[in-house]
Amino acid sequence: MKHYLLWAAAVLAVACTAKPKPVLLDETKFKTEVDGAPVSLVTIQGGKLALQATNFGGRVVSLFVPDKTGAYKDVVLGHETIDEYVHYTKERFLGACVGPVANRITNASFTIDGVTYQLDANHGGKGTLHGGFKGLDSVVWDIREKTDHSVTFHYLHKDGEAGFPGNLDILMTYSLTPDDSFKIEYKATTDKTRPVNISNHPYFNFSQSGTIDDYVMYINADAITATQGLDILSPPVSIVGTAMDYRTPHPVGDAFSSDYEHLKRGRGFDHNYCLNRKEAKDIELAASAYDPASGIFLEVFTDQPGLQVYSGQYFNGEENGKYGSKLLYHGSLTFETQNWPDAPNKPDFPDPYLKPGQTYTHTCIYHFSTK
Repeated sequence: MKHYLLWAAAVLAVACTAKPKPVLLDETKFKTEVDGAPVSLVTIQGGKLALQATNFGGRVVSLFVPDKTGAYKDVVLGHETIDEYVHYTKERFLGACVGPVANRITNASFTIDGVTYQLDANHGGKGTLHGGFKGLDSVVWDIREKTDHSVTFHYLHKDGEAGFPGNLDILMTYSLTPDDSFKIEYKATTDKTRPVNISNHPYFNFSQSGTIDDYVMYINADAITATQGLDILSPPVSIVGTAMDYRTPHPVGDAFSSDYEHLKRGRGFDHNYCLNRKEAKDIELAASAYDPASGIFLEVFTDQPGLQVYSGQYFNGEENGKYGSKLLYHGSLTFETQNWPDAPNKPDFPDPYLKPGQTYTHTCIYHFSTK
């Protein structure tokens, strides 16, 4: 009996000291074909993080991060089956790569060397949003390389696709680093001059439930590119001292009760912040978000001039997410590192054009810790 009690105590001690592990999604629910190309779900791990992504749209389906107790949280919204992404009912861009020109292009057109290119008018029938009716979020990427901690996707956005000129050859690498960061690296080349602005669209909620009102947010910017209807205005608008000024961290929900005109127009955040940068090409801190409930702290680093911040105000609880949850109004926070919107039509905005012989590069880092 004594030996049995000692054995039981040893088993209990091992169980109590065993490290928590994320409960991964079923990869078989993502095996299919779309447009005749194979689709799958891949899993990578690095540091304390685990990530699952599908090559349909380069989507980040799950991102597992330990909270302040060590328990794993899936911190991005999404779906548990590929069918829900392919045949979406409401939100198209959950966790997806967006482009080849992320954000908005007014009048669904731009002009290069006197030639005007007409694009898909998928934004209110007037503008182009996230690459048109079938952007990078809606195509099957090749899986070029897979390691335990990284995966590289490839897609050739062909000349004339959605109206864009030139063959754009894109490599996109997702990696998890030893310091608990999710790193995204983009590279692209072209055989004709064309605008390029590729980004990612993760919807962060650090507990898969509730709203983001109590998240403490910081954004390193004192101006935004304002909107009027479907148009992007120029020049940028100063937000110093307004409800959109988050250079000093404070709760996201503070802005929702404001009557500041730019917040009222968007029913919350759906704005490009013009980042304060020290060096044009350096990877610098752009923003952060801290959830006091879970203790999860996210820092966003990038080499891009802009950060689109979106607060999930077009969700209404009707669409299902993962784990039996609903996609809620103000239930997620999106940080999209990118160039400024409508840059192809704004000579005073950062240059979005990629020419033959040049290489487009873009790095985004989501670094996680707890406090």
